Amino acid sequence: MCSFENISNLEVNKSGKHREGQDLETENKIYFRKGKVGDWKNDLTPELSTQLDQITQQKLSGSGLSFN
Repeated sequence: MCSFENISNLEVNKSGKHREGQDLETENKIYFRKGKVGDWKNDLTPELSTQLDQITQQKLSGSGLSFN
């Protein structure tokens, strides 16, 4: 019942919307991706990818994790 496939296939998550604040409405389906390795390249620019990498490294510095 709680698998990613079941939850992403619920009608509310395919066609439902929710309101963020007074004027911003977002479709629920934006929270579900294909789950394919490398698919992020279809949605993120190289600049945004670099920015996210920098933020991740900053937030996880000192954790013992290494990044390639």
